[in-house]
Amino acid sequence: MTTSASSTRLILASASPARRKLLEDSRIAFTVRVSSVDEDAALATANEQARAQGRTGLTPAETASLLAQLKAQAVAAELAAEGVRDALVLGCDSVFEFDGVAYGKPHTAEAARERISAMSGNHGVLHTGHALVDLRGIEPGAEPPATSELPTVSELRSATVHFDELSPEEIEAYIATGEPLWVAGSFTLDGYGSAFIRGIEGEFHTVVGLSIHALRDMLRRREVAVTDLWLAPQDEN
Repeated sequence: MTTSASSTRLILASASPARRKLLEDSRIAFTVRVSSVDEDAALATANEQARAQGRTGLTPAETASLLAQLKAQAVAAELAAEGVRDALVLGCDSVFEFDGVAYGKPHTAEAARERISAMSGNHGVLHTGHALVDLRGIEPGAEPPATSELPTVSELRSATVHFDELSPEEIEAYIATGEPLWVAGSFTLDGYGSAFIRGIEGEFHTVVGLSIHALRDMLRRREVAVTDLWLAPQDEN
């Protein structure tokens, strides 16, 4: 991908095609480095710690924020060890909350069918956590500090999604596309699922998985203008 003239690089710690497309459509220069975070293990530990504090576990919003931070930190640690000193690492994670329950990726048709049937005619909240880790303060040649000590800014954005009534035939046709099996909440706004969304309260980009407005806010907090990361008008992705 073409990079900007800025001396600061943005690195997306995500394999999500939807997040990549959001950045591309927003004309923001970036590269991708997928994190190797074991999400299930991380959440099991975090939920165990929450229960030890007398809670029932992490909330869906906390889950999205935690995973975004862990993804960004994991990639930042790898890059810091490789000597990278000019990058901001962006981690994101989305969790759909329905009736107080966190819905991640269903993975199976059975799980998707159960969820979509329950969501039909109802509404839920899509939480997207964002974390931005700044590697620029590490001295060249210096031993990188622990990722928890690196400057990090976070943003949580949430949006309410209203679903129309789906017929059993529509549910089966949607599942047959394969789309709902691999996305948080079993639906998308930028694919087949868009036909079943009656309305949104909040940012469209939040529901897709990366709020460009949140990214701008986080960049500003690290004294970087989003315009510094824009691709030149004549550049092609």
